[in-house]
Amino acid sequence: MHLLVAAASGWGKGYISQVLADRNIAGDRYDMTVVLDTSNEFRGLVLPRYGPAPASHWNVRAKEHHCWTSSEWRTLVEDSDPALVLGRSVPKSQWREACAEIILGCRRSDLDVLVVVDEAHGVAPQREGYPKAIRELATDGRTEGGSATSSIQITQRPAQLDKTVVGNCTARFLGGFETSNDLGAIKQVLEYPADLHSSGGQRLTVDLSDDLRTDDGEAISVRKWTEADESGEPQTVNSEWIYSDETGEISRKQSNDYDPRCEHVGARGKRIDVGV
Repeated sequence: MHLLVAAASGWGKGYISQVLADRNIAGDRYDMTVVLDTSNEFRGLVLPRYGPAPASHWNVRAKEHHCWTSSEWRTLVEDSDPALVLGRSVPKSQWREACAEIILGCRRSDLDVLVVVDEAHGVAPQREGYPKAIRELATDGRTEGGSATSSIQITQRPAQLDKTVVGNCTARFLGGFETSNDLGAIKQVLEYPADLHSSGGQRLTVDLSDDLRTDDGEAISVRKWTEADESGEPQTVNSEWIYSDETGEISRKQSNDYDPRCEHVGARGKRIDVGV
């Protein structure tokens, strides 16, 4: 299975991605979960002060990029049961190359591995070349060793993620989007109206099944709720998502439906003072 997790910046994508990763670490479907943590979003899985810390952590530095092949990464993955978070400490171009070797190491393992790809549009970009091993992660469910390799592809820019990757995701967990480009990118793989993902709770005139309506039966697009933190900055405290897959399963969810084991402590951006 390959799952696309996508939503606009500020929708709570980092939180929901960590929750989904941790649910699979704690489950019995995979022997190993490997997180390619491009933007330092998964610290909550590795630091004991934020929860049970089920994952080990390793920084991908220049040494690993230049010297490690898929064999070294396979060894590290197999020695890091049940989960490994790999942080980026190299430029993005080198990170992409390192991700290819890491993915190849996972696919050559005898374990059933779930690979979580953070900021997937930078790892498998639509308008740039990227290593074949990254594409094969999404297009081939079998590993080179005969086990199963699945992936969670996470992005805030589905229009910039390679269409091959988007098209090969057999399930989707999608929030709201602000741009027509991103809505257009997901529209091609949805069996329900893409307008449901226009952020802001807009009233829809299209016919929606009960599964896609709110709990009180409203036909509106997905919403998010924010509250000011201690510094007065708005912080997302809940958001709506739509899950769908190739079996016909479909469900409208809220991020607050989940009770995570680990606190999410991903990096947050700073607002710009515009005098308003």
